[in-house]
Amino acid sequence: MSAVGNSDSIAEILEIERLLRAGERLKKLPEFGNVYQKSNSAGLEVPVTSQMDSWIQEGIKFIYSLLPDRIVECDFTEIGEMHEASGKGSKIVTTTRKTNINAIIKALKICRSFLEWLPSFDEIGLGPEQKAGFYFGPLETLVLYIDKEVVPSVVGLEDGRTRKTALLHLYGRICLLMRAVVRLNHLTCCQLLPASLRGLLELYIDSLLIKNSVIENDIEKLFSFSEVYKFRSARNLMRIDREIDRPTHESSVLQSVVENSEEITKRMRRLWGPRARPVHWTCLSLEDRCRRINELEIYRNVYYYGNMYIHSGYVAFPKSEDDAHFLCAYVYCVALEMFSKSTELLCNEVDVEHKAEILRKTTIICLCYGYFQAWKAWVQTQEK
Repeated sequence: MSAVGNSDSIAEILEIERLLRAGERLKKLPEFGNVYQKSNSAGLEVPVTSQMDSWIQEGIKFIYSLLPDRIVECDFTEIGEMHEASGKGSKIVTTTRKTNINAIIKALKICRSFLEWLPSFDEIGLGPEQKAGFYFGPLETLVLYIDKEVVPSVVGLEDGRTRKTALLHLYGRICLLMRAVVRLNHLTCCQLLPASLRGLLELYIDSLLIKNSVIENDIEKLFSFSEVYKFRSARNLMRIDREIDRPTHESSVLQSVVENSEEITKRMRRLWGPRARPVHWTCLSLEDRCRRINELEIYRNVYYYGNMYIHSGYVAFPKSEDDAHFLCAYVYCVALEMFSKSTELLCNEVDVEHKAEILRKTTIICLCYGYFQAWKAWVQTQEK
């Protein structure tokens, strides 16, 4: 589904009309296995009950192809129950087939109303709080879906210090960060959200750098850098301990880290050069990393914008609840884009089970969830 594309919406409305005509015809027929009726699709005499069962399955499948699972299960509970029963191999009828046909017809009419409204919607007209909710909804839904369906399918796929393992580790950290971001859903979180977005940007850009192999010896550098960073951090902590007269026995753990200094130093010189003191495994600034993979626009949209709210030198913002809501909306919007693209990258680069289904559902969540909630709010205003 394309929530902003009229051509796709028109095609979906036409499909809904076809299903509605077939459903209205079937519910008028007697529900008995020994009654035969010509099938519109094949032109053969087929038992009415078989036609009803096929139409019910087709209707359920179409609704799930149109809307995110979370919407179907919350707003169309009867459809969700039929789908769950079908997935378990149970009969999907509740009392009669016509009961299910009527439930699907009702759901299809709601979907049609939503799609007919869609071209007239402009998110610019949303208020600050509405806009925050418009982007938070799909972000939270995507995080829940990834946690349930994607993360379990990639656990254990690591295969040593390889490109595949690097991408899996980076995506794992992205998932952990996104779990935290969707818990930052209160106005008082508006200062912390930009800092989280900055962390997400770094992980996303690292994934793109690994995927595109633009850094020489990238895999070895990535996996070696954590050891180098631990070594340098331990050495600096010990230096500070000496300066502040911290008891030396508390530095025993740090001492064990720096014991292998000769080997670490050799590795640093071999990978980054004799004078390099890398603060990142690429030895590049974040801006230059983004430049290497043609992602300066997202750097511009995240880095400087976020810096205004996480550095102490800028203290005048946000001035009101509206400002805070707009800031939250902006972070949720950009985070949704990076998280969905990170998921697509992982699916395309790693042998993820059910890749096509994951990408399809990710797209539906991103394109549809916020719009459907906005439509529901609009309907409520029309009913008042």
